[in-house]
Amino acid sequence: MFNAENPSPDFIKLIEIYKKVHLKGSSKRDNKKKLPEDTYNGRATFFFADFIQTIINKNNCKNMLDYGSGKGDFYFEERKFNNKIFPPLKEFWNIQPTLYDPGIKTLSKPINQKFDIVISIDVLEHIPLQDLNWVINEILSFSKNIVFINVACYPADIILEDGRNAHISLFPPMWWYGFITALSSKFNLKIFLVCSTFENKKIKYFSFGINEDLKKYQ
Repeated sequence: MFNAENPSPDFIKLIEIYKKVHLKGSSKRDNKKKLPEDTYNGRATFFFADFIQTIINKNNCKNMLDYGSGKGDFYFEERKFNNKIFPPLKEFWNIQPTLYDPGIKTLSKPINQKFDIVISIDVLEHIPLQDLNWVINEILSFSKNIVFINVACYPADIILEDGRNAHISLFPPMWWYGFITALSSKFNLKIFLVCSTFENKKIKYFSFGINEDLKKYQ
């Protein structure tokens, strides 16, 4: 049984790979190179920025943990996304963020701290199956009230140095919903789960509310 203090050997190996990716960039499926500054910089968060803002406002969240944040550049920089100019996410959400990513030395895991909201975007599909249990439990344990999770259910465009696709845990949306629902039973949390699939060259989203009605956020 693996846990945060004793992760699987593959988890440890992957962390070392991602440390290199953050420093040197990554290889893509089309054999092109992705620059370090463009690799895992937190851009995917913008797909959900408006919805997360609604969650924050409706639940009066004051602080946040971004678990698996990547570089998190956009918390502190204005950026254009889908023809919309976003101020730094810290300001857009009016929240105090804490960033954690094991692939970045300066973004260490918080200790003995809980947050009004925890988000984890495009993270779980990078985690080995044997470590998913403890990683999800850890994400949930950091929250006082709200958790937002997005999982990509399709292959990444990044190939790791060991030849694997970066999305090593690929399961359909209902699998993720069942798995996370089962683990959430020991937590009293509102959980928002969005699973992304890629069909006919388009991203499709499947949204689930655990202990919360999504209609309240439309």
